Amino acid sequence: MGKSSTHSTFQNLLTVAQVSTVLGCSEKTVQRRIASGDLPVIRDGGMVRVHPDDLERYIRLRREG
Repeated sequence: MGKSSTHSTFQNLLTVAQVSTVLGCSEKTVQRRIASGDLPVIRDGGMVRVHPDDLERYIRLRREG
């Protein structure tokens, strides 16, 4: 994967705040989902990011119940 591809992929990742907005819940709730392993994340130093595909999968699984 080239530098520009990696950079654009990283820019598409979502913050905890963005995920909480999409889900309509608090950032603390998102952090609990991450801690429980329900929502996969990418960690880089102190940053935590969620790939949009992982968020879509999380939502789909909750919808299907």
